[in-house]
Amino acid sequence: MYRVITKYRDSGSSRPVVERGPWHSDHDTAEYWADILRALGYVVEIQSQHMGHAPDDDNRALADALSSMA
Repeated sequence: MYRVITKYRDSGSSRPVVERGPWHSDHDTAEYWADILRALGYVVEIQSQHMGHAPDDDNRALADALSSMA
């Protein structure tokens, strides 16, 4: 799984805005969208996910870790 992460500056804030796009099953699709966003002037990177690891597992793992700390 791959997704495009876009970074840009909002005129009303000093901090960059980070947007995480939807997950794609193949690298070529993510690269296609990254190229389009780069052409529009955005700073982008492609994030990969380990196979067999669903995107929602990230939030679940964080929640489990935080609850075990309490």
